[in-house]
Amino acid sequence: MAVERHELTPQQRLAISRRALVHELQGGETEIEEPTPSATQRQRRAGIFDQVPWISMARRVTQRWWRRHPANAVGQLARPLLDRYAREQPVKLMAAAAAAGGLIVLAKPWRLLSITAVLAAVLKTSDVADIVTTLMHKNPSPPRKDSE
Repeated sequence: MAVERHELTPQQRLAISRRALVHELQGGETEIEEPTPSATQRQRRAGIFDQVPWISMARRVTQRWWRRHPANAVGQLARPLLDRYAREQPVKLMAAAAAAGGLIVLAKPWRLLSITAVLAAVLKTSDVADIVTTLMHKNPSPPRKDSE
């Protein structure tokens, strides 16, 4: 039975969090039942986004762009390895992440990049033209056949 999060005390939420962490560190495969937002909260959130007509289209375009971006492919390839490493040696993974973050802050690589390079990295995808076509047409046309 899921309990709404706003009905729980901070101590109860902390206990649920701790149980979930211990369960994950022990390599648990089963899901822990967590409180879910009520239907009225979901409707309220959906209502806010439904008031702006282009939000759903922008969300779909963004999701499609991210699914086809090379950085997403790299992340999907690295995820199983990182998941296993996080289960086996979480402290080493946290230390490596902290060291990488510190190195990035010290090196400040963003100063070496121009706006053009950043835009090229963001827009680097195999179907920029397809995304533009999707934005311009409400009903996308079927692919053309050059049979002549």
